[in-house]
Amino acid sequence: MEKKVSIIVPVYNAEKTLERCVRSLLAQTYDNIEILLVNDGSRDQSPAICQRFAQEDGRIRVIDKPNGGVSSARNAGLDAARGDFVMFCDSDDWVEPDWCESMVSLCGSGDMVICEIARADLETEHDAETEDAERRELLHYPLLACSPVNKIYARDVIQREMLRFRGNLSLGEDFCFVLAYLCQIDGKLRFLYRPLYHYDVSTEGSLSKKAPSLEQCDTFCQLITTSMQTLGATDSRSVSLRDKMVIHHFERFLEQTAQSTELPLREKFRIAAEAGKLKSFRACCRGFQEDRNPVYLRLLRAGRTGLAMLYYLLRDWKQKRSGLHKRG
Repeated sequence: MEKKVSIIVPVYNAEKTLERCVRSLLAQTYDNIEILLVNDGSRDQSPAICQRFAQEDGRIRVIDKPNGGVSSARNAGLDAARGDFVMFCDSDDWVEPDWCESMVSLCGSGDMVICEIARADLETEHDAETEDAERRELLHYPLLACSPVNKIYARDVIQREMLRFRGNLSLGEDFCFVLAYLCQIDGKLRFLYRPLYHYDVSTEGSLSKKAPSLEQCDTFCQLITTSMQTLGATDSRSVSLRDKMVIHHFERFLEQTAQSTELPLREKFRIAAEAGKLKSFRACCRGFQEDRNPVYLRLLRAGRTGLAMLYYLLRDWKQKRSGLHKRG
């Protein structure tokens, strides 16, 4: 008998894209599925759309909960799931008809199967359709590593280890879940280079999350580093990619601090300077390399985060001034 797959779909104000998403799930060539539509306190027509689909197909269950964010919605889905496997799909995305079937067919005991994500702004080419890699090499595949939606998970592992998405992170909680799961299995990474999952870039702005706090940046770094040590992912390539992800979180924090309309300038510099004192930041910033303003990069690597924040202050000032000139 086919093993059952639970597909968890967090839903929040998704009336414009929800039908496309659910229709693609109902069209799966793999029959033994349940679709958990987790309505996370939507204030549009999403709840009505969910209920209509539940009446249309018995494989759909609707879970209504107060708004708590995408992590709490996914966790509610995990609590209610009954399948042997778990997969995730976001309500503004859609999938190919053989998404489930292809992923299940490749999923050996202890393996993590990862499919390609189709994006309108991204094109990739591969020599073969499938590739196996060691678990410790996950960070070598940054375009495929971080998201939970292009992977399949054994529910017994999730339940046994009580794995859940972290509600105390506003960025990076997806990757932390993936890494936590990876630390609990003993198989290989199995890459399927077919774009079975379609990511809708047109909704990216509307779904963007708020910038992390300084504490969240620090927690994110610690969680990734601990998982990497467990996996033995200590090679220079993995560490470099870890550093880039962590520094991007800190940069979001600096940008948010610079843009705050509630903080006086002196307080902005004080808060930003605190980032440069954290061990997690200092451990990741020294080798950080990207095509950026060279003065900004030099300050960032030196831990002079208060002065580095000037980059964002000056950029915002120029943008506002440019806007005034256009209106004039």
